[in-house]
Amino acid sequence: MNINKKSVLVACVLAAMSTTTFAASTTTSTSSTTVTNHDTPTSTSTRVTREEHTTTTSTSTVRTESSSSSKSTKASVGVMTPQKIEERSALSGYIAADVASALNPYRNAPKSLKSGKGTTFKNDEVLEHGVLAAMKQGGKWGVIRPDGTVAIEPKYKEIKDVDYKTGNVLAQVDKKTDTWVTPKGIEISEEEALKERVKQEATQEYASDSYVEFKEKGKYGFKTTDDKVVIAPQFRQIVTGFSEDRAFVKNAKGKIVAIDGTGKELFNAPSKEVYRYRNGLAEYRRSVSGFNLGGLVGGFIVGGILGGALLGGQHYHVGGFAYDGAKRGYIDRSGNIVIDSKKDKVWPITAYGTVIKDAGNLYFVNRKGEVVIQPGDYDAGEMDKLNGLLALRDNKTEKWGIFDVSTGKQVVTFKYDSISFAGTDRLVVVKDHVKNLIDMNSGKSLYSAQTEATIEPFNNDTVTWVHTGKEGYTIIDNNGHILFRDTNKLIEDAKSFNHGFSSVKSKGKWGIMNSKGEWLVQPTYDAVNVL
Repeated sequence: MNINKKSVLVACVLAAMSTTTFAASTTTSTSSTTVTNHDTPTSTSTRVTREEHTTTTSTSTVRTESSSSSKSTKASVGVMTPQKIEERSALSGYIAADVASALNPYRNAPKSLKSGKGTTFKNDEVLEHGVLAAMKQGGKWGVIRPDGTVAIEPKYKEIKDVDYKTGNVLAQVDKKTDTWVTPKGIEISEEEALKERVKQEATQEYASDSYVEFKEKGKYGFKTTDDKVVIAPQFRQIVTGFSEDRAFVKNAKGKIVAIDGTGKELFNAPSKEVYRYRNGLAEYRRSVSGFNLGGLVGGFIVGGILGGALLGGQHYHVGGFAYDGAKRGYIDRSGNIVIDSKKDKVWPITAYGTVIKDAGNLYFVNRKGEVVIQPGDYDAGEMDKLNGLLALRDNKTEKWGIFDVSTGKQVVTFKYDSISFAGTDRLVVVKDHVKNLIDMNSGKSLYSAQTEATIEPFNNDTVTWVHTGKEGYTIIDNNGHILFRDTNKLIEDAKSFNHGFSSVKSKGKWGIMNSKGEWLVQPTYDAVNVL
């Protein structure tokens, strides 16, 4: 009996799943196999039937319930093919992906990421302050507590941001006025919000990072949180507050310059649009006609406070790594240009570096501007910004692979139709018309679906949604177990989970659902954003 190497590999993978029957023959067959999903005890099991019509030589391995009929000279193959079913379900373990070497536990992680070790990076700190979600009702925004009750009544034009360290939210009163609001609904000044944040900071590498701006007789200066003036009012404008002992201000001559904690001018900014320093680099942008994102991508800046949940802040996610059209570059603390904004395209910087596209080729540079992934005819996909992994598409083969951005080495070959990062050790790959949730530690498929199904990213959580368009909403955990199915077809839309909760739309209104599919907040609001 001749069995090729590919068939042996498939058989080995299937054998690890469950009790199976093993057979090989030379037939042309039509087979029907029933597979039971890995639902949890609290959910309803689903049985999925698939049919295959094949004329190939291979090994057949199925679970305990199966039937087949054969007529002639070839053998059926027991690998998963697209199912002709309405419900997309967990047919786990049918493939083994060559991704187990992608995660490098010995990588030299950037200092800024070392607090994020672990397979799932979560931050529930904001819940401790009594803040869960922003909600909209009657055209106004407010805030909901973790128990589902209202913390801040809906009376603001917009909830712009939240400070994870304190739970204070930045709210827009009108077109010209913003205010900080505590979890108890008390409005406080920007200065008070910064003072409260500084108290929560474990360490301050530079004393100036806690300085607060103030205005006197039309000029701006800086003082400490106990109201001691350290830099006398002399500036026309504070462009950014202090970060890493650097602030950008407009001086008496109208030039934007960098100053240190003593108020000494250090160098001229390369552009009128410049952002605060983060881990040794500051972003600047050159003007492009018709384009202006303001502070959105660089991080929302109000005085000395950097945004948190809504605008990215200091929390690390996977995916979501895309070029936004901004003509950006980066300078070091001495004002030297490390990454030039004159490049055709520069992606937002990460802890490892960033993607650049210039003269038709795409490549990756580290935070020193040194080339790590050599230029090539690639398209950039998602990035796991914690583990330093970047999905690239080879435009010649039209297949996707993965590169380690700390070493420049390719760790997953160009063989998949698509790749997306679903968590810090989870991938979603598409190959041969099947979409699989992959455990990057083992390469095993944990959950499978047809290609039109969407497996949402886990982000900072351990559960996520699977759905097809606006139907078939299902909650799975990061092991592929089904926790909830929307069997009554009540869900019209849902957003990614955060802190174990998701914003869910039903009958035209939004509420909040937990990971068991239970309503924490009934769908009564015009919009809900879990912070």
